Amino acid sequence: MSAFVNYFADDGRGSPLNLAVVRVLLGTYVIWRVLSLEWGFYGEWPDFHVDETIGFLHQDLLFALLPSQQWVVAALLVLFVVGYRTRWTGGLASLLLMHMLSVKATIYLAGTVESLFVCSYLILMFALFAEDDRLSVDGVRRTGDRSLEELNAVLTSGGDRVYRMRALKWGLLAVAIIYVGSAWGKALNGPLEIWLSGADLQRDVLFYGELTGIDRTAGAPIVEYEPLAWIGFVGTAVVQVSLLVAAVLGLSVTLPILGIIGFHASVILTLGLYFIDMILVLSLFAAWDVAYRRLAVDADDEATVVYDDRCRACARAIVPLAHLDSTDSVRFVPRSDAAVELTDRDDADRDASLCLSHDGEVSEGYEAFRRLVGRFRLLAPVAWGLGLSPVRAVGTDVYERAVSDRSRGARDAPDLERP
Repeated sequence: MSAFVNYFADDGRGSPLNLAVVRVLLGTYVIWRVLSLEWGFYGEWPDFHVDETIGFLHQDLLFALLPSQQWVVAALLVLFVVGYRTRWTGGLASLLLMHMLSVKATIYLAGTVESLFVCSYLILMFALFAEDDRLSVDGVRRTGDRSLEELNAVLTSGGDRVYRMRALKWGLLAVAIIYVGSAWGKALNGPLEIWLSGADLQRDVLFYGELTGIDRTAGAPIVEYEPLAWIGFVGTAVVQVSLLVAAVLGLSVTLPILGIIGFHASVILTLGLYFIDMILVLSLFAAWDVAYRRLAVDADDEATVVYDDRCRACARAIVPLAHLDSTDSVRFVPRSDAAVELTDRDDADRDASLCLSHDGEVSEGYEAFRRLVGRFRLLAPVAWGLGLSPVRAVGTDVYERAVSDRSRGARDAPDLERP
């Protein structure tokens, strides 16, 4: 399988994991970047060079607001990371960050600024397509709007579930277009024959060497040999354009992305730490769900979970775990369809809303839920925590109260509500 996913060709995946991983990585990284920049310092820069195309943003008031906006954006992104009200927290964080970056760009458009603009676009895509993200606080909250029949359908559908990744689809297209624009911009910023000769690349190596005072040995051959400089320019342009071509034509994007990462690595070796952030951005399109399947429980090691298909709260509690079951290693069985040996055992708790059977061992109630969580290796620390004595005592009490309420509701419910 490809190491990177062409979401533009097909935005459907068998697991929603990729959206959750990208949301957490992207949000956490941008929080670190936003808090690490000295926003208050930019208002003290002299006005000797202002980009006139966005000069209307070069205002003392806007620079004075940057340090406060920094913390507002960070707070919004914390909520974005956990997936709470993503449409609003992600949307506002993205727009505020774009405004901050635009104000900073009036004096200096550094690679960090451009990279954070790209991150802002991706966060905005998550806000626009928030309903696709199932492994989030919002995803859990949305189960409250689904009928019992819909929840049962999710649990019993097994490996037939398909999840859309529209945020990553349009995010990939945006990144690909940006790289084409970068290649095109090189040609527009000077006579084409100079670029084709590689002379401009040679000048860049010398300029940044003098600017930083660091002698980069990797750049010496480019300065000495014009053919290497020409290969560097042409190779860069080809690699940058190839991502858009591959995405639109439905081809694998693995080689183009690896090529662009290699380009960024060569820039670091020859010029310095420029656009290093884009390596992280490109890694967001990795096939995280494929890596997870290799770590997850094998499909042959199947466990059977019997749940009360008349209890909406019970179904809501385990639906997020069903979304994590990318290897289809857990078979969710409605109690009304469960095998007799699981529900009519002499020692069976007939009030238990959850029962897990694996390798001949049967667990019920809170312990069944804890073991179910432990089936997903990403949640192993959570399962361990649920087994601690204080947590187990509280969890068991909460479970018993929920079961009591469920049983009371089931007794009062008319038979017509039974599936």
